[in-house]
Amino acid sequence: MADFSSQGPNPISPDILKPDITAPGVNILAAFSEAAPITDLTSDQRHVPFNIISGTSMATPHVAGVAALLKQLQPHWSPGSIKSALMTTAKITDNTKSGIKDSSLQTAGPFNYGAGHVNPNGAADPGLVYDLSTRDYNSFLCSLNYNSTQIKAITGKVFSCRAGEPKIYDLNYPSISVSDLKGSVTVKRTVTNVGNGPATYTAKVQSPDGISVSVQPRVLQFSRSGEKKSFNVALRAVNSSAGEYVFGSITWVNREHLVASPIAVNATSVMTS
Repeated sequence: MADFSSQGPNPISPDILKPDITAPGVNILAAFSEAAPITDLTSDQRHVPFNIISGTSMATPHVAGVAALLKQLQPHWSPGSIKSALMTTAKITDNTKSGIKDSSLQTAGPFNYGAGHVNPNGAADPGLVYDLSTRDYNSFLCSLNYNSTQIKAITGKVFSCRAGEPKIYDLNYPSISVSDLKGSVTVKRTVTNVGNGPATYTAKVQSPDGISVSVQPRVLQFSRSGEKKSFNVALRAVNSSAGEYVFGSITWVNREHLVASPIAVNATSVMTS
């Protein structure tokens, strides 16, 4: 991971894990405007059609390009489904099959790379997706205490917040983040089968240090493509993380697919018996 890459946690909505995903952004050969010199030096009059550049502006078009290819392959997929496919199929190992490192050559984690490094071929066949509708995003704004007037100013449409809107961490995102775990909490997610026909998936859990994680149901059986199934993830603090986040994952597995979601938890108090 480059030292200039964005890092978590999310400062505005910490119950949404950020960053989402990582893509190539260092020393990328890319098209370059010949209307501008290749450096910021006033004496530099060189103009080239291509240049080697580093930054988020190089990583972004990699992901946008993959998203465009997925939309062409699956034109009925929503933006939420495309994001999910990108995230749940991402890789957390490098080209030596070792864990991705940070700029200090220490093992990186979800606050460095999000769900991992983008994997275009895997994203084309994710197996399951965590879809999101306009209503889901409006409910998310409600959970941030936006009122109807503010939501209309953002979305251009009328939406009335209701009592009992889902918590922020219940947004059907392809990752799970709980920034202030006091004892225990149960998070809900829904997945859609986008594979070909019936499928059965089993949950594989890697619990964060000091956190007990249980998934119910542990097995999801789909009878057809397009079918949705919901599950609950119960998180219980066994030990306090003392203000530090700890990380784990949930992966839905069958013979053809690994549908992985990172978990980030900051346990501020422990569950007592």
